[in-house]
Amino acid sequence: MSFTAKLRASNRQSTTSDSRERSSCASGRTRSTSPVKNPDDLLKLEKPVTWMTPDPRTLRDMVKATGSAQALQLFDNIWRVIQGEGYLPRELKGILKEELMVDDSRFAPADRAMVMSQKERDDACRLFPSLGADEGRMLGLLTLYGELNTIRDIVATTIRFINTPRSEAAWNDHIHGPVLRLAVSSTPHVGAENITQAAIAKAFVPAARGELETLGGKMIDYALLLRPEKHLAVRIANFVDGFEEPRTFNQSTHGVLCYEPTGVLIETKVDIRRRAEGKAQLGIWLAAWYGRVARFAPVPSADADTPTNLPFLPVLLVVCENWELYFAFDRDGEFEVCGPLEIGSTVTVDGSYRLLEVLRLLAGWVAGEFRGWVERCVA
Repeated sequence: MSFTAKLRASNRQSTTSDSRERSSCASGRTRSTSPVKNPDDLLKLEKPVTWMTPDPRTLRDMVKATGSAQALQLFDNIWRVIQGEGYLPRELKGILKEELMVDDSRFAPADRAMVMSQKERDDACRLFPSLGADEGRMLGLLTLYGELNTIRDIVATTIRFINTPRSEAAWNDHIHGPVLRLAVSSTPHVGAENITQAAIAKAFVPAARGELETLGGKMIDYALLLRPEKHLAVRIANFVDGFEEPRTFNQSTHGVLCYEPTGVLIETKVDIRRRAEGKAQLGIWLAAWYGRVARFAPVPSADADTPTNLPFLPVLLVVCENWELYFAFDRDGEFEVCGPLEIGSTVTVDGSYRLLEVLRLLAGWVAGEFRGWVERCVA
């Protein structure tokens, strides 16, 4: 029996529970809603989007079945973090072990590889001229301590916003956006972009069977983008400029989405009653993205173990402080979006570190396997 057949019943239960949830974090005004508000609406697409709820072992088997060793390693690394292993910076163990009252297994086994510009190093030499050989370590510690204080501020803001509801724009501005930018700051050539003003180009709006309200509105909030160095950027630009209109790598012509491929899709909500709507919006954006890039013909990799197509596309659904990760698979007759994995929460320092570590793993995947797929597309 296929994975899809095994998961139908649990998928129906998940959709029903989505429609019954009630608000736990906000009753304030949010941005205008999408016409499509329920994941069941996505079954009306010519190529439907189905939300699945497999157990973690089954989801791992689905990732393994793609044949991508990098994808399986990503899943296993994320699962270790979810289980509470190795996500706290060991350099700050003297502070965090007592503050968070956690055991040693939660601390990373090695120091974090810090990404620093030459300007930052030059400034450190001027500020701390006596450091000498310890300059790099001191700058690293200062960076990690600054990160800790940023996390503490995000946690305090989260608690304040839960107690006194704010709009979705406020949550994005003060919490969701800062978390994403902090997560990608250590991964070169990956950015976190606010795309709340992006719409699906008319040519790539998913086709539907029968009556379905318009699908081309503003859909999701953020994306992790590949921001390649010059030589790959030129190849992407030449590739895109060879298209008929609309000239864009993604399914939207909004700003940087024309030339910066989207590797992780993110939707945020601040009212749990609208969680189902968030899944519907993600599903539409996902179907449009696949509908666009499915027209590309990636050059097969010289490595026989590297799949020609992407094994999956990660998508994130954020409801207030809680972050969920799903994996989207492109099947012959439908798109399957499988999860969730609960990857962290900004309501605690510990949960925020866990979340940031998973987001960093996703950013590394964008800079690695996803980038390799983009390179094969534009070869």
